[in-house]
Amino acid sequence: MAVMERCCCCRVKTGSLILGALFLIGSILAIGRDVKEIKENEHISNEDLQQVLEHLEMDSVVTVDQMQSFLATQHYITIADLILSIVMIVVSGLLIYGVQKGIARFVVPILVLIPIDFLIRFSFVCVHSLNLGFLHPLSIALNLVCCLGMVFDIFIWLCIFSHWQQIKDGLDRQDDNEMTRV
Repeated sequence: MAVMERCCCCRVKTGSLILGALFLIGSILAIGRDVKEIKENEHISNEDLQQVLEHLEMDSVVTVDQMQSFLATQHYITIADLILSIVMIVVSGLLIYGVQKGIARFVVPILVLIPIDFLIRFSFVCVHSLNLGFLHPLSIALNLVCCLGMVFDIFIWLCIFSHWQQIKDGLDRQDDNEMTRV
């Protein structure tokens, strides 16, 4: 199978290390955000929600029932994101260790988790579309963000998979300089 040699402007080994570090930092931040969101999530009365929608001038776009349904669904999505973030911390740590030491089996967990993350994002798109309607402005915005993340997942998986393949084939021990003349 063909192997990518470069991820953007660097070798796939460097790209995998950078992605592992970004996953680690992003997961830590996501856990903080998700815990805060879960702790603050309390039942909002219909009157309070109506006042918020009127203040934001969204009362013509979103009904109170739609917003209540959205908030209930978002609570469960936040719990799923929290679990995924905890797993991602462990897996990104394994990725960094595996890439640094050249051990292919430590890279495999992220190669499994990224497709799972892709499927979870796809399910979020489906849930938002069913909950609010596919052409609802809020649904379009949320789905656009999820779909963008799904596209990034594909390229990230290809970069990490290419380095995993290099480790497995023994091609990652090259000592040439990272910076090459273009």
